[in-house]
Amino acid sequence: MTQWLTQTHTVTFSGAALPEIVGVSYRNRQFTEKRAPMLTVRRVSGREAVGELFEYIVETAVENPDFLEDPESAAQIDLERIVGTTGTVAIQITGIGTFRAGATGDTGRANVGADTRYISGEIVSARIRCVEDRASIFEFVLRPFVWRATLNCDSRIFHGPVTKVLEEVLQPYVGTVEWRIGGMWPGKGYPPRDMIRQAWESDWAFISRLMEEFGLCYWFEHRDDFHSLVISDLLSGFRPHGVAYETLRYHPAGRIDEEHISELSVSYTLTPGSAEVNDHNYAEPRLAKSLAPNRERYEDLRGTASRAIEIYEPADFAQPEARRTFADANDEREEARYLARVKLEARRCQGLRATGRGHIQGLQPGRTFTLTGYPQQRANCEYIVLRCTLDITEVGTSSGDWRQYSVNTEFELQPANEYFRLPQITPRPRVDGYEYAVVVAPQDKEMYIDSRNRLRIQFDWDRQAKLDGATSIWVRVMTQWQGGELGVVAPGRAGQMVLVAHVHGDPDRPVVAGFVVDKFNMPPWALPANAALSGMRSKSLGYGLRSNHLALDDTPGRMQAQLSSDQANSRFVAGFNTRIEGNRGRTEPRGEGIEIATDAHAVMRANRGLLVTTETRAGATAPVKDMGETVQRLTQARQQHEDLSLLAKQHNAQTPQASQSDAASTIRTQNGAIRGGARTPENPSPELTRPDVVMASAAGIATTAADSTHMASANDHAVTAGRDVSVSSGRSLFASVRGAISLFASQLGMKLIAAKGRVDIQAQSDQMALAALKDVTISSTDGRIVITAAKEVWLGAGGSYIQINGDGIINGSPGPILEKGASWDVPGPDSKRVSLPFLPLSALPQAAEYEYSQIFDISTLIPAVSIGSALESQPYRIYLADGTIQQQGMLTDGATEVVHTLASTQVKCEIGTGDWGVTEHAYDDIELNAEEEAQFRSGDNFEKLEGNEIHE
Repeated sequence: MTQWLTQTHTVTFSGAALPEIVGVSYRNRQFTEKRAPMLTVRRVSGREAVGELFEYIVETAVENPDFLEDPESAAQIDLERIVGTTGTVAIQITGIGTFRAGATGDTGRANVGADTRYISGEIVSARIRCVEDRASIFEFVLRPFVWRATLNCDSRIFHGPVTKVLEEVLQPYVGTVEWRIGGMWPGKGYPPRDMIRQAWESDWAFISRLMEEFGLCYWFEHRDDFHSLVISDLLSGFRPHGVAYETLRYHPAGRIDEEHISELSVSYTLTPGSAEVNDHNYAEPRLAKSLAPNRERYEDLRGTASRAIEIYEPADFAQPEARRTFADANDEREEARYLARVKLEARRCQGLRATGRGHIQGLQPGRTFTLTGYPQQRANCEYIVLRCTLDITEVGTSSGDWRQYSVNTEFELQPANEYFRLPQITPRPRVDGYEYAVVVAPQDKEMYIDSRNRLRIQFDWDRQAKLDGATSIWVRVMTQWQGGELGVVAPGRAGQMVLVAHVHGDPDRPVVAGFVVDKFNMPPWALPANAALSGMRSKSLGYGLRSNHLALDDTPGRMQAQLSSDQANSRFVAGFNTRIEGNRGRTEPRGEGIEIATDAHAVMRANRGLLVTTETRAGATAPVKDMGETVQRLTQARQQHEDLSLLAKQHNAQTPQASQSDAASTIRTQNGAIRGGARTPENPSPELTRPDVVMASAAGIATTAADSTHMASANDHAVTAGRDVSVSSGRSLFASVRGAISLFASQLGMKLIAAKGRVDIQAQSDQMALAALKDVTISSTDGRIVITAAKEVWLGAGGSYIQINGDGIINGSPGPILEKGASWDVPGPDSKRVSLPFLPLSALPQAAEYEYSQIFDISTLIPAVSIGSALESQPYRIYLADGTIQQQGMLTDGATEVVHTLASTQVKCEIGTGDWGVTEHAYDDIELNAEEEAQFRSGDNFEKLEGNEIHE
């Protein structure tokens, strides 16, 4: 057997998919299977850095003698099967120290810290580079497992803390992620974000810009057969190297028995001293000087920082909905200071850097070591390895002897006491123009908005959403005019298609720019048939078919403005009235002018006055309340009222106490308010200075009612006609007046005629006077003339008279008295009573504040007494002890009105008028007991009511 099975190399390359050589060894009379890599490493080169994806190129060759006789067989390795698998480079680290015999303690130990450095990665590329010197050369490229994240492109929406977002994005990638997270400030994690969008970028570009923005950094740590992605925001996340590299010596020349730094350059660079960030929060905008700006500043003037250099940049810290959506409320000011700090530290960490070279094969980015031996004592401190370029080349022959190798390493360092932040270089994607989205709502709701008229939307590209708004934030709607509780609002509804713009092109700040038409969202009116219509149309909620619309119809010669609602078929139309029906639009013509119509109620209310007129005004040039003709007619009517009222007074038809003077004065006052003051540039239409309703017609005014008409005035009610006032009633004409009725005819006389029925004229509480310049004729064409009086009748003419009273009849005359008749008889005394009509009394006002009061009630007597029906409508008077009438009126249900007195006193109630008669066998149901009833039934008792007084 040959010796290739037992050869050991300083650098090896292995992997589950890499080819192996399988052989058998014979020893101690036993056969044992041996496996060894087929590929021999000739060179390993690559770059690895904090904040970068590493890349190593491994150059290998098939150099085993068993394959030299047929190099073409060695070239048949299935590279396609290898790509995508894990490969691991193992580098033997010899450690430090040289063995010295007899040395005490550990001073004589050799190879202290000897170890194996692993470089593990995914084989992303494999090729046969060439065939030379009878060897097949293969080249493999190793990259981290997350390198796959650079190959895709996606657009999706995330919510929550940035660490949660990173976990979600990394979850599909098979690999180990180690988190070393402290949070924005000690003891605080990262706050939730309303929306973080990956906008048409690879997963890795998305992750990188998030880590840059929030101050997280990353690197890779390698182990046998796998590597880990480390994400950290802590200085303690950078862990020390092993013993061999815990301390590295600067040794520019000569050989020593340990790996060392041969070249090192320390650089100091001027950096900014402060950073200020700005953002806009529409939930708490700055609209006045008194409000604090939405900006925060962070300053750190240590080291090479300059006070004169400031960073002023936008930052995304305003999260209007995070305080509602998530359990922990955001402190936006604190977030702003942190983001400003990250921006500043990303610059200031470049203020002190060191770069160097050395034959150091185990130096790893993300690890720390302590420098010693550098001439500048200040530079001898602990450093973080930020970047390392490794080039290991094995040199030797194919004889199978031990190989020698050369190691060249270039690196970049940063002091370990300074925060390292990734430079913010990953571009934030801009979303220019518009994106399509649909308005969505949870639980199949038709409308889902908030107090700011914001919507939930689903982008057309969103593959994860389910049309329920779960992936959307509240998105504002942009209109041409809005704000300060004014403007135009049209809440979006689920299923409507919108165009979405982004403020500053920021994908995390969408705003609905407008609504667009699609197959299921057609225009409000069918087009092009209704091309003349412009305006707006809404539809009833609940996916109903009823609608409201405001339409402007520009049809030539038939223009109109129409405000209409399907509710109660209500509409206002101005112009040429053409019916507009639903989406169908314009239908049949209906006339011209203005129509206000509804199937329900209609109210017209004007708090300062209302003018309804048909007086002609050409165009719209005259003042809006101009009504010169109306005022002129009202003035004429007022003058007529005053003239005829004066004439009525002259003819004693009216008195100063009861006349048309008050009505005429009211008309004058009202006319003055309707006329208004003088026109001025500030008040071109001064009419209607109080809330009067004026109805004026250039022709006539007609009103009609299918039922009744009621007109009421709190004060005067004046009716003026230039010619006749004609009243026609289908049944009766009633007039009830609290004061006086005065009818005056100036020229053509007066007639009061009843074609049928009785005529009654009464003066119920005072005198009645009939007077005429000429004859007074009283006649009865088919009956009697009865003249009667309670006290006396007196007839006289030319000094002669007849006096008739209860004492007798007296005839007197300055001349002879002549009586003519067929006979004359005086048999003896006689009298006849003629009933007089009783005259109702009106109740007197009472002082309600008086303590004492009384009501007289004979309602229990009325049903029992045979005169009860007469008592029900009798007048009454209540007298004080001195004879003063304190109350009077008509009985109501057998009772009087309340009478009030200042003190307790005796009063007398008198019911009825004229003489009282005698009624026998009358009794009171309430007061008659059983014994009295028995006596009454036997005829032994009766109650007698007589006289014309009832005493209390």
